[in-house]
Amino acid sequence: STFAQALEQHQPGTFRRCNQDDLGNRRRVEALARQTLQLGLSVCIDRTNFDAQQRAHWIRIARDFSATVRVLVFDTPVQVCLERLRTRTGHPTIKDFEQASMVLDRFHSDFRYPELSEGYDKILYLKPSDHPSSHWLAEEIEGVLTRLEKSEP
Repeated sequence: STFAQALEQHQPGTFRRCNQDDLGNRRRVEALARQTLQLGLSVCIDRTNFDAQQRAHWIRIARDFSATVRVLVFDTPVQVCLERLRTRTGHPTIKDFEQASMVLDRFHSDFRYPELSEGYDKILYLKPSDHPSSHWLAEEIEGVLTRLEKSEP
């Protein structure tokens, strides 16, 4: 979410962040994604899509608009996620660390890495060491987008 918010902020008029925590359910995210693509903007699905079945919805929507599908995988070890959750505040749906750690456990056990065979054009993996700060500057966002575009299919 931190990256998605910075992407939308630093690429105004290009990207729109579509986030289920803010919108309430997947159908609303799908509707906003379709509306965004109709306007000719790029969509950033800011949602934990832990398996191919969940990710397939977004691929179908993108293909309905003949859009390129690129995926950023924030390949963050579960222990790093857990430590980040300890200091996280203001999440729209997760109210405390206990709830957050239960959600993380479920997502971690269900997570399957995306594969090109799912229908992506590009996949880029980012590790915490690729960007150790919790803030994203415009040039850092641009660098990630450039790396994604230049990555092998």
